[in-house]
Amino acid sequence: MNGKIIVDLLNKRDETALSYVKQLYGAGITDIAYNILKNRQDAEEVLSDTLLAVWNSIPPDQPVNLPGYIYKTARNKALHVYRGKKQKKRGAVTVCIDELGECISDGDVEGQIEERRLSSLIDVFLSSLDPENRRIFICRFYYNMEYKQIAEKYGMGLSRVKMSVKRTKEKLKNLLIKEGF
Repeated sequence: MNGKIIVDLLNKRDETALSYVKQLYGAGITDIAYNILKNRQDAEEVLSDTLLAVWNSIPPDQPVNLPGYIYKTARNKALHVYRGKKQKKRGAVTVCIDELGECISDGDVEGQIEERRLSSLIDVFLSSLDPENRRIFICRFYYNMEYKQIAEKYGMGLSRVKMSVKRTKEKLKNLLIKEGF
């Protein structure tokens, strides 16, 4: 079952699409969430939230890279849970932004433009890396995997993974400084 077929099923509002998504991508979603949250129960909750978000967003969204779309959604859901737990630990009062939606602007336009520019710059940077370093970097900073997990996944030594991350971070840092970030 490929991503195009699943997207077509989602567009037709066929609930079997969610079964396929869970079957094909459920383990990856749970792994991403667990790497961020370090809690199996919360990771399972993120899986459910991700399936619902995918159901609600396709249509109108039409992702070309379905796994990337799903994993990005899962990562964002897990980070949202993580931030919420962190806020509760500090005893912060959370205001429901949804209720204030009409009163609050979407944010400053300049900040959004800078964010898009940074995102584009990182995309170009990642595409310039050799496949091995790109995989390692994405596993570490996108999927929040530990060095040991990455080494095991790709059958590499731990020091090789650490050195790859260090060198890639240094290259990215130099690029961002050069570009004014």
